Amino acid sequence: MKEKEVVNARRINKMRFIAGIVICSLVIALTFTGVALNLADYFNYGTPESGLHNLRMFTTISNIIAAIAAFLCLPFQIDGLRRDRYNLPSWIVLLMYVGAVGAFLTFVVALTLISAFQGFVQTMFMNSNIFFHTLNPILITLLFVLVISDNHIKFSRSFIPLVPVVIYMIIYFLMVFVFKVWRDHYQTDTFIPWPVSLILILGVSFGICQLLRFLHNLSNKYVNQKIVDYYMKSSDFDFPKVSNAISHLATLESKFFHEGDDIYIPTDIIKLLSDRFGADIVPLDILYDIYLEQYLISIGKKVS
Repeated sequence: MKEKEVVNARRINKMRFIAGIVICSLVIALTFTGVALNLADYFNYGTPESGLHNLRMFTTISNIIAAIAAFLCLPFQIDGLRRDRYNLPSWIVLLMYVGAVGAFLTFVVALTLISAFQGFVQTMFMNSNIFFHTLNPILITLLFVLVISDNHIKFSRSFIPLVPVVIYMIIYFLMVFVFKVWRDHYQTDTFIPWPVSLILILGVSFGICQLLRFLHNLSNKYVNQKIVDYYMKSSDFDFPKVSNAISHLATLESKFFHEGDDIYIPTDIIKLLSDRFGADIVPLDILYDIYLEQYLISIGKKVS
């Protein structure tokens, strides 16, 4: 591979950090604004779901879940930009997965079912609908698929986002068809019997789970391959010995050190560089020591 074809993995991560900060902030701001306006009944819908009762809508619930996940992501995005390192806990990724599936389901239902009754423009762009039916689902999907893609999601975990959907379906069934406290605001019993509607929604939700998981994992594979290409093929690490390459890596990493930071040894990257210099076999524990020694020298600390 020619040098110009090797993408600098550091630049990719920096772009992802910046995009993550921007999108997470937008999702939080849009959700807070939309929920606040709805709770204050600013748009005066005049429906049983107005004001505080708007919290019974799955649209509102799914957007709040995604906003909570975005809020939890922010510190890691900021720290990643500051330290050029991205370590997002897998449980936050799964929470964002839950929020993304719920928001995308909202987008699909709004675009098809609700638009058929209220009209496309009213459903997708008027009042708080532009936040919850259009902007947030698009932003949340992009965030989960393209930015927060460091964790490969297994098929077994693709059922997790269905949990809030199933819980809401049970509550909806009880409140609408058993206790008759809520109106059938999602029109589940208008064109086809409600059991068929609920099964259809569950099937669509599962399809969305698989679609977003596939796109997320595809992005994860792409980013990981670019990182491997960079450390295995870039001229940035063209040195006669692996020890020189590790020292150079430590010097680069030390530029992002801040007083009070823990010193982190990137064992995965060191392993890649070790593989690159296959003929120059040096035990990994020695390479870790070389890295740590050069890192300490670079930040002006004494090596004991």
